[in-house]
Amino acid sequence: MKTENSDKAARAAESFSQLQGVWRSQGYGKVLLIDGDRYVFFEETAISCRKLYSGTLPELGLYYEDVQISPGRQAFSAHRATGVTRVGFRRLKELPPAVFDERSKASRDPEYNFDVFWHTFAEHYALFELKGVAWEQSYRTFRPRIAADCPRETLFANMAAMLRPLRDGHIRLHTPWGHYGAGARPALYKRLESELEGAQDDRGIANYLGELRERLHEIIQDDYLRGGIRHGANHTVDWGRLSSTTGYLNIRAMAGQSGKIGHPADDLTATAAVMTTILTELGDLPNLVVDIRGNGGGYDGVALHFASHLMDRKRFAFSKSARHGNGFTGQQKIHVTPPATETYRGNLYVLTSELTASAAEIFVLALLQHPRLTLIGEPTQGILSDTLERHLPNGWHFTLSNEIYRAYDGQLYEDVGIPPHIRLQFLGRKGREQERDPMLDRVLKLVGA
Repeated sequence: MKTENSDKAARAAESFSQLQGVWRSQGYGKVLLIDGDRYVFFEETAISCRKLYSGTLPELGLYYEDVQISPGRQAFSAHRATGVTRVGFRRLKELPPAVFDERSKASRDPEYNFDVFWHTFAEHYALFELKGVAWEQSYRTFRPRIAADCPRETLFANMAAMLRPLRDGHIRLHTPWGHYGAGARPALYKRLESELEGAQDDRGIANYLGELRERLHEIIQDDYLRGGIRHGANHTVDWGRLSSTTGYLNIRAMAGQSGKIGHPADDLTATAAVMTTILTELGDLPNLVVDIRGNGGGYDGVALHFASHLMDRKRFAFSKSARHGNGFTGQQKIHVTPPATETYRGNLYVLTSELTASAAEIFVLALLQHPRLTLIGEPTQGILSDTLERHLPNGWHFTLSNEIYRAYDGQLYEDVGIPPHIRLQFLGRKGREQERDPMLDRVLKLVGA
């Protein structure tokens, strides 16, 4: 039985079959070879061009859709199925020479891996200026420490040291034996760590935070929703009624709605289905609380899909551009458009915290022009860019922020987060001692419940 997603893949594959030859992406560092009914993707830097993966054109159509081809067939663009990005490609006469040079490179050579690593960030990281990091100086500092015979631990330690000043939660370095994340530590962690130290409690921060979040969830379910909570979309969404006038919607993640890992198209379908159910039950209420305080992200497409069911009409949400050469690609404008089916028309109260990150922040961006929006809580984490995944010759891989997102008014919230209209602390000690949720209490006071 055919599905809408398989039909899209088939249409994309038919378009790709017309694009035989070699193509270079505008930004994103990819080279694409289409040969007959198969494709090969390469990752490219100024010194390397390594084969990444290959497959059939129908398989390619699962990842890139809505292919638009220029009249002269010298360029095309395609929508990336995992998000909202449209990536442009331009035709090359042949594969870059670096593709063939790779055969003479030793894949485990520490010096070569270091240079590919450095060039990848130099060519694609979008936030050096914002972070105040001189990447060229980093090369001069760390490159002399890497020798042809240096152990893997030395290579890893120096890469991590280079990444640390970027303080970017979307930067992660993965190896078979260890991982490093360059994200800044949220103030919440520092608060909780101080509490544990003061109480001489040896619990780890992650466990303590998990226990506090679970207790808050119980309080909301038992005291605010009085046990009348519903779950859906693979338990990524909870909802219920706070009062006769106010509904509650908790979106836990912007991925996984279908129960399948890495299937964004299925997540979109599941999101549409659960939002139809929720709005059937809560859509007539004049007020709706949307809780994304613990939402760490997922797919931008899913975030926009949730937002579309809450928006009053089509509105400009944000623009995005990617590092390309010494500058950036043109700005891609993203709009949020309500579906033809039922949408919510009342007042929105969106709860955020420092843990609200990535695609969850895109959800907030998409709603900023909503005429009846109130943001309550803490500034979001401030990591809005998509993550560009890249691979090193030795098998290590890493992610980085290669895009700039700007709100509808041009504002940049990377690094600082999206501020609330009403600032209240998430998991503050007073609220926990009283076993209350101060943010929900503020909403209920505002709506007169």
